[in-house]
Amino acid sequence: MLSIKNLSHTYPNGVKALNRINLEIPNGMFGLLGPNGAGKSSLMRTIATLQQPSSGSITFNGVDTLTNPDHLRSQLGYLPQDFGVYPRVSAYEMLDHMAILKGISNRKQRKEVVEGLLNQTNLFDVRKKKLSTYSGGMRQRFGIAQALIGDPKLIIVDEPTAGLDPEERNRFHNLLAEIGENVVVILSTHIVEDVADLCPNMVIIVGGQIVAGGKPQTLIDGIRGKIWRKAIARNELSHYKNNNTVISSRLSAGQTIIHVMSDDKPDNDFTNREPDLEDVYFATLFQARRNMQIPQRLAV
Repeated sequence: MLSIKNLSHTYPNGVKALNRINLEIPNGMFGLLGPNGAGKSSLMRTIATLQQPSSGSITFNGVDTLTNPDHLRSQLGYLPQDFGVYPRVSAYEMLDHMAILKGISNRKQRKEVVEGLLNQTNLFDVRKKKLSTYSGGMRQRFGIAQALIGDPKLIIVDEPTAGLDPEERNRFHNLLAEIGENVVVILSTHIVEDVADLCPNMVIIVGGQIVAGGKPQTLIDGIRGKIWRKAIARNELSHYKNNNTVISSRLSAGQTIIHVMSDDKPDNDFTNREPDLEDVYFATLFQARRNMQIPQRLAV
């Protein structure tokens, strides 16, 4: 269990990245969903003991990680958003080196660990190729392989599927689902589908604050009957934004499709929509930004 209480962090330039974060994260996949700049990476870096918060506490299985960071580091697997590798080194050589750094000194044991991880991430057949020749998806799978060295109990992956094609994203989802059964896995992302597909529990973070959380289906049930859809001309968008709670809009076949949140039908041309997690996300962002007086940015 990862427990975070009243966690805040303000950078030296005065930017408040985290504002009184409270979370209880059990074993399994946990989604941290939010737009760019919401504070996700700041929270992940703080959990990973890469920076000290301004205030608050973090405990992992009852141990204070801020006063005893080595306890967490020995059980941590981390795939940051910007994962760099040595381009001229093969995947096998790099994992072998990292296994040594993790304290696996026995050569036979290290070989078993490295080859096992390469098989698990479907990279064994390309283990001797230089990392510079890997595609984006292969690099991300290699990133997970290095994060799994040492049998970690807490795994953090920050924006892992950004830029991946659908096939690689699906492959990566299957891999995360497999490793997330018996350990704590925190998936930090702005991609709603990643959380919807993988995470039985989640929170939404905006402006450094947790603004919603729970089981995805419970959050969806909370807005059922309140999401309305209508196709409009593009030049009508401003009118509807001024008179309705337009949570999102997108272009389709030359028209603009808007989603409006309302207890009642806005007008006769609207149809009620069965909500999904994307509607939850956009509705939550709209409300949070209005409360925080952050300019609204509709998805188009």
